[in-house]
Amino acid sequence: MIKKLIALTLVLLVTAILWLKLQPKTVEGINVGQGNLSQTIVATGRIAPMAKIELASLVMAQVDKVYVREGDLVTAGQPLVSLSDAGLDANLRQAQANLIEAEQRIDELKQLTRPLTQTALEQAKANLTLAEADYQRYARMQQQQLASQSSLDNAKRTLDVNLKAYESAQMQWQATQPTGSSSQLLQTRLKQAQAALAIAEAKKAQLTIQAPTSGTVIQKLVEVGTTVQSGKTILILAGQGETRIEVPIDEKSLRFLATDQKARVIADAYPNQPFDAQLNLIYPSIDPNRATVNIRFIVPQPPTFLRPEMTVSIEMTTGQAINALIVPSDAIREAKSQTPWVMKVDQGRTVKQAVTLGIKGVGNTQILSGVTLDDWLVTQADIPLGAKVNIKPRTQPYSQ
Repeated sequence: MIKKLIALTLVLLVTAILWLKLQPKTVEGINVGQGNLSQTIVATGRIAPMAKIELASLVMAQVDKVYVREGDLVTAGQPLVSLSDAGLDANLRQAQANLIEAEQRIDELKQLTRPLTQTALEQAKANLTLAEADYQRYARMQQQQLASQSSLDNAKRTLDVNLKAYESAQMQWQATQPTGSSSQLLQTRLKQAQAALAIAEAKKAQLTIQAPTSGTVIQKLVEVGTTVQSGKTILILAGQGETRIEVPIDEKSLRFLATDQKARVIADAYPNQPFDAQLNLIYPSIDPNRATVNIRFIVPQPPTFLRPEMTVSIEMTTGQAINALIVPSDAIREAKSQTPWVMKVDQGRTVKQAVTLGIKGVGNTQILSGVTLDDWLVTQADIPLGAKVNIKPRTQPYSQ
């Protein structure tokens, strides 16, 4: 009797297990819907300055004044930092004095030396003329034996002395003329003094660091009293120009990009003030370590709150589909492979259905082929193919 009861119990248990296995399993699923879909790329980038300009001192000097702070807007030629160097000041004063001396010597040549040599030349010429006349007179008298040979010799010596004096006076006069050696020497010294002064003034000018172009001070590296070394950066400017945004994106998104595409930008510091940008450049190289490519956006009308290196979020629409078949992206199996598929419910059982994918939006993906409107798809991952199921609709399946 007991054996019969045990056997009957086992039969009932097996029957119950088989019955349970044959009952449809309730699973979470979704039906294929229809709607509009936008594919976007969302990335994070930074406001890039037109150019970073590092300003350095060309001489070793002490910082005397700093006229700007970080964030200040500056214009080309505006003084930014003043340096002091007693040695350069002394060199400048010496060069100025040497130039004054050179100019005074030229004035002295023109107003004093040249007139004196002119007078001396005229006097020497007069003396030479007189000596020549005396010599000619003594020569005639000697021929007539009215003068001795010694008198003629004395007249000849006097003539020779005056001739030498005339030649010397003439050379001195010629030297004072504009093309003469004395004038040329003084002109050379004047030019040397002018060059020395220009060098001293240029070195003095190096003590004032000016903005080479309009821009924004983004970093100040010195304070008053600091001794700076030659070539050491003391200020960094961001040059003015078009506002750029540099953005690294996944290289897989390259196929969706094209220049002149529009984008919406939000600065993390000002989330309620979005603005527009335009894709300007896709860099040709890929970062192999991060598998990213850099792209550049131009902001046609940058808001006033933008600052260099500010973090921004970029959203760019790369595709749109109207009245498309769409399903939640998590309903697609092996979506990144060459053969994506979905688990479709066909006559109450799960089957594998290959699909062709279109654009991918936020949470949803377009289906080009493989399913039809209102087909039911299983979204649970632990359901085997061929299982008999009842679908429990998933709430709020789509994110439009």
